Amino acid sequence: MSEEPQTGKKRCVIITARVESTVSAALRVREDDFIICADGGYDRAAAEHIKPDVIIGDFDSAEMPTGAAPGVRILKFPSEKNDTDTMLSLKHGLAAGFSDFVIVGGMSGRFDHSVANLQTAAYCLDHGGRIRLLDESNRATMTDEDVFILQPAEGFCFSLFSWSEHCSGVDIENAKYSVRDACLTQGFPLGVSNEFTGGPVTIRKKNGRLLIILSRKER
Repeated sequence: MSEEPQTGKKRCVIITARVESTVSAALRVREDDFIICADGGYDRAAAEHIKPDVIIGDFDSAEMPTGAAPGVRILKFPSEKNDTDTMLSLKHGLAAGFSDFVIVGGMSGRFDHSVANLQTAAYCLDHGGRIRLLDESNRATMTDEDVFILQPAEGFCFSLFSWSEHCSGVDIENAKYSVRDACLTQGFPLGVSNEFTGGPVTIRKKNGRLLIILSRKER
């Protein structure tokens, strides 16, 4: 799961309030990125001199910015709402025509927020987008593709989970634990903690939605 987008198109980067370490440790921000800060994500961006295009949230995790740079839009929402700040940010990006998304952070801290962000990723796929969630220690993506090439990452292991009820006909090639025609289900962690063996890992499936997570090995 490389930081670089496979499509070459301009991407939308959403910076959350919960970022392990720093934004730059997870992602190399590019000049052509469209950057949305979800609520307190603005504080994380400002600390690294990253200028957002939009700041979105109910501002319950940080004060509403008063010194944002000229040209930065601030969209304030009531705290009693159906969407999380990250979901609001994703919907804004989708409405603006983006299809390539990166969420920085959102996988540490409150576990319910982490699950909500995975559901946000599923929503992105349902609406025609592709998405990755990154921090210094974890990288995650969801895919409906029948074939997915996973690039090796030094110091990381990888795990596959079925986000749908099941994923059948799963093949894993060029990994420590290679499998053929496996079935992953929501109720059993069969695909956890696999290892890279040097080159790219090829993942194939016949149906279902896969959640793919790279996690840094414990030192």
